[in-house]
Amino acid sequence: MSMYSESLRAFLKPVLQYLDDPSVSEIMINGPTDIWIERKGRVFKTDAAFSEEGLLGAARNMAQFVGRVLSDERPRLDARLPDGSRIHVVIPPIARKGTTISIRKFFKDKLTIDALIKYKSMTPQMARIIDAGIHTKLNMLVSGGTGSGKTTLLNIVSSLIPDDERILTIEDSAELQLNQSHLVPFESRPPDKFGKGGVDMGDLLHSALRLRPDRIVVGEVRGGEAFYLMQAMNTGHGGSLATCHANTPTDTLRRIESLCLMSAVELPMVAVRAQVASAINFIICCERLHDGSRKTIALSEVLPLNEKGDYRTQDIFVFTPVSKDEDGHILGYHAPTGIIPTFVGKARAYGFTDLDESFFDPATYGVPPPPTFQVGSTYEVRWAPSLKHRQEGRPDPAEYKKNWIDFEKKLQEEARQSKEGQPPAALPASPPVQVQVPASLPAGMAKPAPAPAAAKPAPAPVAAKPAAKPSADALSDEDKTPPPTRNPFARAASEEDELEAPPDEVPTNAGVLPKDEPRVEVAEDLLAEAVPARGATSTPPRRPMPPAAAPRPSNPSANAVRPANAVPPRRPGTPPASAARPAADAEDAESSNNGEKTQIRSTPERPRR
Repeated sequence: MSMYSESLRAFLKPVLQYLDDPSVSEIMINGPTDIWIERKGRVFKTDAAFSEEGLLGAARNMAQFVGRVLSDERPRLDARLPDGSRIHVVIPPIARKGTTISIRKFFKDKLTIDALIKYKSMTPQMARIIDAGIHTKLNMLVSGGTGSGKTTLLNIVSSLIPDDERILTIEDSAELQLNQSHLVPFESRPPDKFGKGGVDMGDLLHSALRLRPDRIVVGEVRGGEAFYLMQAMNTGHGGSLATCHANTPTDTLRRIESLCLMSAVELPMVAVRAQVASAINFIICCERLHDGSRKTIALSEVLPLNEKGDYRTQDIFVFTPVSKDEDGHILGYHAPTGIIPTFVGKARAYGFTDLDESFFDPATYGVPPPPTFQVGSTYEVRWAPSLKHRQEGRPDPAEYKKNWIDFEKKLQEEARQSKEGQPPAALPASPPVQVQVPASLPAGMAKPAPAPAAAKPAPAPVAAKPAAKPSADALSDEDKTPPPTRNPFARAASEEDELEAPPDEVPTNAGVLPKDEPRVEVAEDLLAEAVPARGATSTPPRRPMPPAAAPRPSNPSANAVRPANAVPPRRPGTPPASAARPAADAEDAESSNNGEKTQIRSTPERPRR
């Protein structure tokens, strides 16, 4: 065990017993003292508790382990633990009840297709159809809601890929566990705190297309990368696999369409919809029922768009809930709908000769036909022999209803006998049209010998913190932005002009200098040469000072309108100046004149430069 693993286990000590419990599938920490777990599909509250500092420290330790940033600027984290468990963290103040963490565990023993059959998540016939789709290189999507087992099912379906093919996996956080020998795993990377260095799944798909893949397996499609995945599926990269959040097969296609529209490529809706319907061939839909069990509820084939441009799917196998037992468990059955898929001919050519018409007939397995399922409208649908009346548009016979009631009683009786430990009653004799269907997987579906797992890449180093930006005061004069150009010879505005015009409307070169800008000093020799040219006296001007309030003119004639180039009139007893007197000196002079006379001395002449 590495140092990081030991440190993380020390931080997660209050929930360590649940991390080591194989029956716990998820740990939900809603705050320091509000901790829940999921065991066998049911959610229970625990007595475990953290301190606020300890829980936040555990979250930061997780971020340090995966080399990502968790701070006030980036309060969310999506990563994985050393044992492969997936985590998601949200810290305050975004999480109002305190640091929130979800830890989704995975089985230590890798699940296989036989395990799903054992847990009654699917039947051997459904596994056979999926295997036929893998070997005929149908593009498949695994859809379902949150916690329905999409990633686990994708892991199992991907294990059916032949070992002699080159597989490229693309994920946000590595969760797939494939054992094929020629495997190239990729993992996206979020940008750092400066917004640089990010590599999204669209970039990885762009690279995957140039790395000669036989199969492209995408962990989960949740953004604009769906458009590039559709392009890959439509350009000869058959047999691609991905997962998507959706409830039904038709909703899966609509979801992919909306994700394609999130990309930067702008295409008309009709073009995107045609691309989606052409790229995806088969959909595996799973669901977590309210009793906690996870079922594969539909295997559906995608058909071309209809005349109106709408999506069409037809269900091949479905799960039909029938009733509930005394403990609240759902009683139901998997059965074919009687519709024969369009790729059967290709599958039979690839060696799946058992996929004949009787394989898709519910009467072959002694179960009633499913009452509800999706049928491809305005499309030539082929039906199994016992359901030919549906092809002709005739209703089901009356005996179907009686058979349904008998089948419901049979399921309840089997559930009661299973609970009491009694062996289930023997099935009735098969009708003459039945064929022998293997109860276990054929040799063609045998899983190849596991190859040594590829070494996991080392965690990315923590991004170095940038140096603090220098303050505005610390910048040199060369780095500062120079002030706008002004005319130093323009006169100052009068008091009335300043009172009437808002500050924002006074132009920069109107003679009134902004308070937040440095002053411009002009050499005296330039003033001596420039002022006579403008018709003013040659007396050197005073150095301009920051203006405050404009002085009230003592001479009534100051209010008269003067030319823009004229020099303000002199006050009695003061030397002439080419610029306006500073406001601060004027206020001091007025305040002092109130009490006593002020002696004003003339400014001596300064030597010229």
